[in-house]
Order: sequence, then C-alpha cells, then structure tokens
Amino acid sequence: MSKLQNLNQDISASESALHPVLVTLLQIRLSNRALRDCLQEALRIILTAPFSELLPSGAIFLASRETRELQLLVHENLAKPLHTLCARVPFGHCLCGRAAAERQIMHAACVDERHEILFDGIQPHGHYNVPILSGARVLGVMVLYLPHGHRRDEGEIRFLETAALVLTGIIERKRFEEQQESHYQSLIENLPQRIFHKDPDLRYVSCNRLYARDLEIQPGDIGGRCDTDFYSPEQAEQFAREDRWVMQSGETIEKDVIRSYRGVESSYHLLKAPLRGPAGLVMGVFGMYWDNSEEKRAQAALKESEEKFSAMANSAQDAIVMVNQDEEVIFWNMAAEVMFGFQVEDIVGQRLDDWIEPGASRDEFARLVSQLTKPHMWRSIGKTVELTALRKGGEAFPIELSISSLQLRGRWQVICIIRDISERKKTELERQLMEVQLRQAQKLESIGQLAAGISHEINTPTQFVGDNTQFLKEAIADLESLIDQYRQLLEGIGSGADTSGLIQQIHQKEDEIDLSFLREEVPKAIDQSLEGVRRISKIVRAMKEFSHPGVAGRVETDINRAIRTTLEVSRNEWKYVAEIHLDLAEELPKISCVPDQINQVFLNLIVNAAHAIAGVIEQGDTRRGTIDISTSLLGDQIEIRVSDSGSGVPADIKERIFDPFFTTKAVGKGTGQGLYIAYNTVVEHHHGGLRVEDNPSGGAVFVVLLPVGGTERVGDMVSLSG
Repeated sequence: MSKLQNLNQDISASESALHPVLVTLLQIRLSNRALRDCLQEALRIILTAPFSELLPSGAIFLASRETRELQLLVHENLAKPLHTLCARVPFGHCLCGRAAAERQIMHAACVDERHEILFDGIQPHGHYNVPILSGARVLGVMVLYLPHGHRRDEGEIRFLETAALVLTGIIERKRFEEQQESHYQSLIENLPQRIFHKDPDLRYVSCNRLYARDLEIQPGDIGGRCDTDFYSPEQAEQFAREDRWVMQSGETIEKDVIRSYRGVESSYHLLKAPLRGPAGLVMGVFGMYWDNSEEKRAQAALKESEEKFSAMANSAQDAIVMVNQDEEVIFWNMAAEVMFGFQVEDIVGQRLDDWIEPGASRDEFARLVSQLTKPHMWRSIGKTVELTALRKGGEAFPIELSISSLQLRGRWQVICIIRDISERKKTELERQLMEVQLRQAQKLESIGQLAAGISHEINTPTQFVGDNTQFLKEAIADLESLIDQYRQLLEGIGSGADTSGLIQQIHQKEDEIDLSFLREEVPKAIDQSLEGVRRISKIVRAMKEFSHPGVAGRVETDINRAIRTTLEVSRNEWKYVAEIHLDLAEELPKISCVPDQINQVFLNLIVNAAHAIAGVIEQGDTRRGTIDISTSLLGDQIEIRVSDSGSGVPADIKERIFDPFFTTKAVGKGTGQGLYIAYNTVVEHHHGGLRVEDNPSGGAVFVVLLPVGGTERVGDMVSLSG
C-alpha cells in the first residue's frame, strides 16, 4: 500500500471533508496544463481547504539541484517586497530553506529568529513550510501563512504531508511531459522535411521552421490560421479535401505532387497521416513533404527520402536512448524496453551505465559521455563502438553503440543508438570457423600437390645412397678377402717360410678386385652418401618448419628463413621451369605472425609464379623462366616482392584475382582459393597489404606488406641462385 493511501486512511472522521480537496488536487495532475498553471491552481485550492485557519497567503518554490536553492514559482497574496526578497532562497536559509535542507515540515507560530527574510512593515504571522519530496530529492517547498500564534496541529500536518505527495506527482508528471515535448520538438526541428500539424477544424496548430520559412512567417505565427491564408482557393480546397479524407478514413496519403506557390511551381513528395490521441481518436492531421523538383536529382532525392523514411520506421529495431551529462536516462524508446527489459517509468532518471557490463565496457562508455559533454571539447558525431550490456535479469549481451551529442536548454545531452549484435557475433564466429576450415582444406590441397614433388626430391638422394651402400658392401667384401691374404703373408714372413708364391697371389687379387679403383671410388661413395643424407635431412627439416605443427598463435618469425623453407618444400614445382633469384635484406627484423599462415601465402605465390612460367613454356618458349624474390624494410613494414617472367595478369581481371573461387587455370588445376586465402591472411589477420603489379620485363609482381612485430634482428642473410 502506498504512502499516500496510508496517510489518507489516517485522516480521522472529522477530517473527512478534506477528501474532496485531495480528489480535486489529483485531478489537477491529469489536466493538460503547464506546470506553473497547475501549481497556481493547487495552491489556491489548499489555501481555501477547511483544514486550518489559514491566512489567504502562500507560495510554492521549486528546487534547483545544481545550485541548491529555492526559486519562487507561484504565490497568492504575497507581500510585494517578498516577490524580490524570496525570488531565490538558498537551502538552510529562512524557514522555507530550512524545510528544504532538513526535508521535514517546519512550523512557526510567529515571526521568530528563524525568519531571516524581513522587511519594513511586515505583519505578524505564522508559517507551515512543507517540503515537496520525491524519495531523497527535494522538488520544492510550499509555504502557507498562519494567523499569529497558531499552534502546530498533527491533523493539519498529516493533511499537508498528503497534499505534498500530490504536489510531487504534479511536478514529476509535468516535468516529464515538458521534457518529452522538448525532445519531440528537437527531433522535428532537426528533420530535413517540412512538417505541420492541423486540428480537426483544419486550422494549423504548429509547424517546423522549414515549413514556416516556405510560408515566409515565423513558426509561432501559424497557430489558428488556415490554408486559405497562404494558398490559392483551388489549392486550399484540394488540401482540405485531402485532410478530411485522412481524418475520416484513418488512412495515410503519400504521393508526388506539383504545387504552385507565389507563382513558382515545384515538385514535392507529400505524406499526410491521421494524428491520434491517447484513446486512439483522430485529433487532426500530421503532414510532411520535401522538395524533389530538380529533374537531375529527382530519382536520387526520392530514393534518399525513402531510405530516410524507411530508416526512421525501422529505427524501432534499435534502442534509442538519451542521457544527460550525469549519465541519467532522460529518454527511452520502445525498442530499448524490449532489448533491456525495463519500462520507461522504471529507467528514466537512472544511470544508464548501471546496465553496461562493469570493466572495460563501462569505462569506455563513461569516457565517451564525458568527452561529448565536457565544455569546450570537440564532439564526435556518429562514433560507433562495441560494448557489452546487461539485461534486466543480469544477462550480458554484445551491443553496437552509436553515440553523439546535442545541446538542449544550454546543456549537452548524449544520444545513444544501441543495436543488439548477438546474432551478428554468432554469424561472425561461424564465418571464422568456416574460414579456418577453408584454410585447412587449402593447406591440405597444397600438401597434396607438393607430395609427389617432395617424394621425388627425397627419392633421388635415397636412390644413390642405396646404390652407394650396395657398392660399399661389395667393396668391403673384396677388401676383406685381400686383407685375409695380407695376414697369411705376415704369418709366412714371421715363420721364415717361402712367401714368393703368396706374394704372387696377392698381386693377382689386387688386380682382380681393382684395388686402385676401390681406393679412389670408396671415399667418393661415402661422400655422396653423406650428401644424400644431408639432402634428405634438409627436406625433412624444411617440411617441419613449413608446417609448424602445434603453433596456432603469433610468434616472432624470420621472414627470410620462411621464404627459404617454402622454396625448399616447393622445389619440384619450380626447378624444371625457373631459376630462383633471391635478394633478401640482411638484419631484417622479425615480425609477429602465424608462421603456418605466412608460409602458405609464400607457397601460393611461388607455385602460382611457377605455373605462370610453365604456361609460357607450354606455348613454345623453351627457355627456363625466372622467379625473383626480394625482401626489404620500409618504415615499420617489411615488403616482400615475388616477381615472375610468366604471361602476367590481364588488366581486366586484376580487380578479381583475390576474389574467392576466381581462377584462370584449367579445370582440375585450380580452385580459386589460393590468392583469396593469401589476401585474407595478409590483410585481415595480419593487418598488412597484398597487391599485384605488372613486371616491367614481363610477367607479374605480387607485393606483400607485413607490419614489423619485433625488434630482434636476423643476421647471416646472403643472396643466392637456385
């Protein structure tokens, strides 16, 4: 049960006559009048209520939160000197200021020492000074004059507390209505369309400045006037027919029209709609139009207007929130209610940052509000950031916040357009997963293409290692038989036997096994075998470095080494069609990257270069081509250039070669994913650049730019030819 209901129940039977007074006060709260008029009427009713022997004098002050002072708003029979002396009263000063500071009813039976505002000729009197409270906030103070010596009465106190609660409702409701009207008027004045409003009698109620400018009047001068005051009788009658049809049918008119005004004929796009009141009854006509008379811009202007109108209609999909410089919500649309779960009456006056996730999101929101509302600061219009918000139950969800500011009544307000991007984030995650799968598929494709070449590269040294090993096995057997005869010779010499026949046999054996040949070829076979083992080891090591098993994140990477490794594993793709010329910069800084992805980029570019040269050879050019690879440091980026002597990239497809599934290769020889993945890897994942240029000597040049991610230097880099 509310405090107002409790207080009403406490009023005794002898005070029941005050109920009609309270009912009358409550009716004022619902009236369609300005705040000042409502409070003036409420003061008059309270002063004439049969609850006390009041003097017919009193006043109502409203409190200023910024200056903590009371400002005189309305009064009845107040002595003229007090009109000036009491225009502004600080909290804690005089009786009304004390009531505001202490938030309780102050009673004075006479003009005592607490009555600090005095003037010559002041009449003896008493006071009830009643604070008007909304929770802990002081909205104002009501001052009622009493006869001199009138004592405090608890029954009167209860009635005054009840009356103060009614005044609280009046003030809060009227302030909210004025605030909403201000926001609505600000929106109307900032729209690029001409806007007007007519009552049921087809008389103008209001218009915006653009419409008034067309009529060569001030917006405030249009009230009560008709179309016949501005247009020809024929035009005015046409407008009246349209307006009556809109109000009677409840339908909207939207069309292009030709209007003649002051002898000038122009084309306009017109919209008229019924204006409905709270009960759904038609209260008049709302009209809007905009000039589309310029023939060359007619279609573009129409399309732009439709897009603007559509954007306005669809804005309900996004939350639109306005906050003051204290981050308190002062406007909250229907989409915001759906998105956050708060009704407008629950959220207005609260801090919006309470519903932004604590931490980085809340800090960033506070920073933006402070930046946009701080005096003399540059104001960002349309700045968009991604934050995490909280629903009513505490559920976190991602939002996209577009934030800007405008000035109302001398104070900066912040406008927030908030979009729930939960589904978009889900889609982005799915896209990233698909991208990972595509990258993996392309990597497997590359490995499949390289498998035969790598197998050949390993098989060749393996074959001559095997042949040399077989040769060494046979040579060792021959040498062992010769060694056996040498031992027999040594034993014969030791025993003093005749060894001439044994020596003859040894010479024959040496000739039989061709000892001089073995002495010459065995070392060569051993060296060749060792070289074959080193070659196999180099290929295996290159494959290991190329694939980087287990490395998923960014690491400091030597770009020159990555290029050499990629050349090694792709040797079989280029060695029959091209020579490799390297010009790798010495002491190149390492970069922070995903090695596996960067190696794949280099592989795609090198294999494409080899295939381009192979295509030229297939057309009759028997000379081997060249692939030139260079690296250099350009500011805070490393530039890698891969040039080939192939047929080049035709101008009409340069803009498409990085598109997914685009390929110029024959069916079965290309999927169109290599350059797309290379571009995506360099640009999207490593914030670099990838472009194609024409090679002055014929062919194409692919230029890769990668940002430097570390300061460690790489030494021992020399040029070589492959």
